[in-house]
Amino acid sequence: MKIHNRLNQVYRYRNKLKVYRDKFKQEHIVNRVNKNLTDANKRIKKLKDDLYKEFKLNNSIRTLNEQALTPRRIISVFDSVLTRTLGIQENTLSEDLIVVQTYFFNILEDIILKGFLYKGEKYVVFTASAGQIRTKKTVFIKESVLKQHQDSLTCGLSIESINTQGGVNINKYLAYLALCNSATDEWKDFDINRVIVVDDMETAVRSVVDFIDDKTYEITRKEMDIMINHTDGCGMILPSVSKKSAMIRLPWIKGLLVPFPFDKFIREANRKGIKCGIVKDIYGKEYDILKDGIEIILTKSQFKMWKYYRDWQHYKDNFVKYNCQAAKCNEEEDIIENAKLNYQMLQTLTDMTDEELESLCLTTQKHIRDIGKDRKTMLKVLGVTDSNQNKNYIQQALELYPELLADTYSKEILKSVKKSMVKEARAGKIDINGKYTFICPDLYAFCEFLFLGDTEPKGLLNDGEVYCNLYKDKPKLDCLRSPHLYREHAVRKNVVDKEKGRWFITKGLYTSCHDPISKILMFDNDGDKALVCADHALISVAERNMQGIVPLQYNMAKAAPEIITNESIYKGMITAYTGSNIGMISNNITKIWNSNNINLDVIKWLCLENNFVIDYAKTLYKPTRPPEIGKLIHTYTKSKVPHFFIYAKDKNESNVEKINYSVVNRLEKMIKNPVLNFRYSNVGKFDYRMLLSDTNEKINLETAIIQKYEELDRKSHLMINREDQKNNNILFVYNQIKKDLLNINNDAKHVTDVLIEYLYNHKRSSYKTTLWECFGDVIVENIKRNLTTKFDDGYIQCDGCGERVEKIGKNHKMCRDCWKDHRRNYKTEKQRQYRQK
Repeated sequence: MKIHNRLNQVYRYRNKLKVYRDKFKQEHIVNRVNKNLTDANKRIKKLKDDLYKEFKLNNSIRTLNEQALTPRRIISVFDSVLTRTLGIQENTLSEDLIVVQTYFFNILEDIILKGFLYKGEKYVVFTASAGQIRTKKTVFIKESVLKQHQDSLTCGLSIESINTQGGVNINKYLAYLALCNSATDEWKDFDINRVIVVDDMETAVRSVVDFIDDKTYEITRKEMDIMINHTDGCGMILPSVSKKSAMIRLPWIKGLLVPFPFDKFIREANRKGIKCGIVKDIYGKEYDILKDGIEIILTKSQFKMWKYYRDWQHYKDNFVKYNCQAAKCNEEEDIIENAKLNYQMLQTLTDMTDEELESLCLTTQKHIRDIGKDRKTMLKVLGVTDSNQNKNYIQQALELYPELLADTYSKEILKSVKKSMVKEARAGKIDINGKYTFICPDLYAFCEFLFLGDTEPKGLLNDGEVYCNLYKDKPKLDCLRSPHLYREHAVRKNVVDKEKGRWFITKGLYTSCHDPISKILMFDNDGDKALVCADHALISVAERNMQGIVPLQYNMAKAAPEIITNESIYKGMITAYTGSNIGMISNNITKIWNSNNINLDVIKWLCLENNFVIDYAKTLYKPTRPPEIGKLIHTYTKSKVPHFFIYAKDKNESNVEKINYSVVNRLEKMIKNPVLNFRYSNVGKFDYRMLLSDTNEKINLETAIIQKYEELDRKSHLMINREDQKNNNILFVYNQIKKDLLNINNDAKHVTDVLIEYLYNHKRSSYKTTLWECFGDVIVENIKRNLTTKFDDGYIQCDGCGERVEKIGKNHKMCRDCWKDHRRNYKTEKQRQYRQK
């Protein structure tokens, strides 16, 4: 422990030296700091060697130091199948699960092979999701709890059973097991007996491709048949059960369910004299879809461990026997707001003119200008929109009482938001006429394949066509997906008509089974979303830049299954930790796109490597660069990251290239940063008493409550670090502050009133985050009640001045005085336009 503490001290010292060095340009200072850095690195190496020796001396099961679990190390977890199965209540502290972040592989090996002890209980390795693997985190579970709930989490499939059948790819197994840890809502009326699993629809699609040999790196342009699994990760659900697409999670099952009336397809075919509706599942059993009342059709690609069950009945029996759960997540939104482009999507449009880029930035520039003077813009940038179904308490309060925008706290939030908007815009996040929506296959073609036995189904969409009813009047769409590494702007014809609307009933982007679009955008259909853009300026630039661009194609590898043991789990995790760094490759591609010398072949090779690295943990294979190719790639990637990474990745100016004329770099000068002047012309008059439980009651400033609040408010900044904010792991901190305040007085309404009176009227504080995080629910209820008392549904907030006035008609939006000014200005403008003709 002493060595570890000293090592941490030296690490902190070294980090301070690096910051200090980046701050000064004088050569003598830099040289002195570099000398100190060299000394620090030598000390770190020596301490690490000593630490490794200490690690090897341990032969017993390790014990987690109880003192190490401070409030800063308590994390928030989303509601999931795992938390519901274990009975972990929301907003409570549970010790059933402990997430361990790896810094030393020796320690990880010890605790995976032997487990560890905490408070006399043994903890064993459980799983690690793909996201956790990227951050070197592993979920450990109390052994006694795992034994109690294991069958429910695995649908009765034991490690012994898997091993007797030849084992499994370890990292795939861990990923599939981690499905229960996804943030989900329980699917309470799910009926497993109304579900079947069928084969996927895979067909050959003829296309011109750039084929890359993963051994020689030779690129050959040729026309070939590409085998595409069009339903990879996608199944169907009857619209009578769900009218929205949603991602699903069951033990060993994941993917997207898209509403499609396959019962109507069968009936219409039968009326035409085509007998259909009898299908075989993946185990060979026949079902009559209509007679058996099938409501959900899953595909084999969704059922990850299907080969380890005797048949579908075996899985269903276990599902019921062990009280397994079905869950939904990411259900299709009722309202889909416009989204933003990102720098990857912009940087590949290399010949974009300044005029075209200015046109794309108009909406973003307007939003930045209007912060502080337009109520609707302020509310929108603060997330008070119809599409936001999970508003926090300050957003709920602003939606009810927009006059709150005039408070100093809202002003501070808006300052921060405006600063962030300018920074993000200069980093390529540009408001666009586009929306993120699920990518769906042509399920009409799937029904032809499944029910009619047509191995080459026609479907409803031809090559080069998509269907997206979000843009019914837009004949062309630019379809995009992240990550966007190669030139991946799939401009497609949008065909929306009555016949297709009978079958394609969601807001998704439906793609053709004759189109290699999935190879361009590199998507599966298991819940991937596309950014569907209808902006004419963007589409015209994209079409121009996509001339001569074809999909990239290469042969991917597969790894053999292994027997599941703690040793193989450790080996699989180490493989994933050390071989799956895709960030470096992505940054190297970005360097080339933003350089003055773009080489598409080098970008193609890096895309090849990126996709092999993504799958490395599963395949255990990465291509080896031929030496001459490696030298060529290095000449393009040895530079620093592009200048705009100052905004995109918080890089220092010394760590980026000098600014050039690349598309994204041009945004630094193009995106203005105007001074934020708050002109509350249409916000209305803010009355802090609307936040109180009783607007007429005089509130006494109780010293004990105020002093405790100020003490805890100061401490909160020390208890919440940047990692907490990024992962939203701050709930526990504020819950603890709330408990401490209620220990002084257990009346939450009274404590809230005292703090509102103090912060809003007495101190007039600009910073009230702790108040809203702890007692936002109380304040929102107070606002609802006070608005009902003072006003009723017959009142509106004037679009002109923000004052509340009695509503006198359906389209009434302004008070009398503002309406007069509006009509006067309207007539003046019309007369000006008439004179200019």
